[in-house]
Amino acid sequence: MMQFNKMSLADKYDHIVKTLKRFPLTFCYIIIATVYLWIFSHNRQNLESGIEFFMIFWPLSGTVFSYVVHLYSENKSRGKSLIINLLSNILWTTICVFFSHNFPLNNSFKASCVACCVAIVLALWVIPFVGQKDDRSAINFVLGFVKHIFLSLIVSLILFLGLELLIQSFIFLFDFHVEETQVLYLLIFCFFFLAPSLVVLQTPSGEDKYAVRNWTENKFMNGVIHFLVIPLHLVYLLTLYLYVIKIVLTWTLPNGWVSWLVTALMFLTIVIVFLLYPVNFQAEKKRFDQLVLRYLPIVVLPLLFLMSIGIIRRFNDYGISVLRIYLLAFNLWCYAVCIGLYVVKSKRLSWIVGSFTVLMLTLTVLPYNVFTFTRNKLQSDIKQIAVQNGVTNFPMDSATYKKLLNKIGEVQGEQLSDKVYYLSSTFDTLAIDELVDRKGVFIYEFLYRSEVKSESHFVDIDCKHSDSLCRIPKGYTSYRIVGHDYSSERFSFETKNDTMFITMDYMLNDKKVEDVISIPINTLDEMDKADNPLPITFYGKNICFYMTNLEGDLNEHSVDLRGILFKK
Repeated sequence: MMQFNKMSLADKYDHIVKTLKRFPLTFCYIIIATVYLWIFSHNRQNLESGIEFFMIFWPLSGTVFSYVVHLYSENKSRGKSLIINLLSNILWTTICVFFSHNFPLNNSFKASCVACCVAIVLALWVIPFVGQKDDRSAINFVLGFVKHIFLSLIVSLILFLGLELLIQSFIFLFDFHVEETQVLYLLIFCFFFLAPSLVVLQTPSGEDKYAVRNWTENKFMNGVIHFLVIPLHLVYLLTLYLYVIKIVLTWTLPNGWVSWLVTALMFLTIVIVFLLYPVNFQAEKKRFDQLVLRYLPIVVLPLLFLMSIGIIRRFNDYGISVLRIYLLAFNLWCYAVCIGLYVVKSKRLSWIVGSFTVLMLTLTVLPYNVFTFTRNKLQSDIKQIAVQNGVTNFPMDSATYKKLLNKIGEVQGEQLSDKVYYLSSTFDTLAIDELVDRKGVFIYEFLYRSEVKSESHFVDIDCKHSDSLCRIPKGYTSYRIVGHDYSSERFSFETKNDTMFITMDYMLNDKKVEDVISIPINTLDEMDKADNPLPITFYGKNICFYMTNLEGDLNEHSVDLRGILFKK
């Protein structure tokens, strides 16, 4: 296929028409995404409904999805190709509707959504090249695809900056009025319409799509492989083996952080294997490249044990979490990849991408997934500890929860608090509502074990709002707002005879004046227990305070307040 930039104007027109016919659904998705993003940018800039999420997520993801399906089906008969494209796009649309129906997405759905998108991108390595005798054509296509992405982004960026400079010139030279959203419209056009369109237009067709080229013979690629990627991998390798020597000499367990370094090492290993893949088919063998391709996975394999020990230590020190399960699964997959590469002598590589995709989807998308397992395990552990220590009624209120923490001791109490906090912050409210009364046990109690252990008297009063006007108390002539919107002001106080005395300040004749109001603590406790407490007025010597919100630990002698301060 002649390169697009070397075509005549007539050839370019014919090529664009052929590409439109070749990828009709892809260009439809691109246009829908561009138009709706313009509409969305004009109306608002925050996702607020499932429909908005669908109209953004569906065409953006559908662009890549339909591109992959077109590449796979274009060699089929016209009838088969039509059926494959129709059914696959209906399936993806149904999946997008499902995600939109569950908007706003919780962490589990977010992970599933990301996993599906990653799977679509990775499918570009495998699906269009099913049936090929080796993986050179797939790798060559993907390398070209990545190059086209970078070139398209550069072209789009240059166009955006050039047009933006032109717009600014009209503003300063001719006093044109341009809305701020116009810049956003231009950005969307350049990067959501032009960039993907240029990528699709540069897609090779026919025999060029399955072209077998040796990219290692390219001077630039050869330099990147041998003077950048392999030396970087060697530095990681030496660092980790030196760390192995250190932990053997000091007889200590590996740090959990080592998992991330081994992950980076494994990523570089796979990159090197893919980049050196043509060595298997060269008539003139390069001894160094052959040795790297053959034995690199075996050299890396012992370091995976280091990663395994680090992950196990994380489990023992901090307990179960979604990320640690993903890391453990990735670690086991790395074992399979290193052993598999050595067994098959790196003759085929598509199974690496395919197995990773299947593993990711299995762990994330199925009804019983990593998130479900983690949630159930944490709920079971928390409930088991509570039952073993005499708790029979669930959900636990604040007093029961504090009593449980004090009973099990500081170390186990911190572990329990960490589990409760992780459960409440990672999953939806149903996950924690079965165990702990969230209205009675506040989030800070999950975070700070030392504060929970001491006696606390926490109140959170949010008075029922009303559209009726606040009546100015008789004899009072001026006022000031204490707190505004969703913010509060912090005040310190003293307690005496079960009454709290709050010092409040205001400006009088450009001087700061202070006065004290008194609030019976039993009144606050009654308001705290009420479902919809009404605002109440408390009095001082020359002031009174119409309170709408109060929050804080009364034993810490400071609270957050909102309301209206009236002065005589």
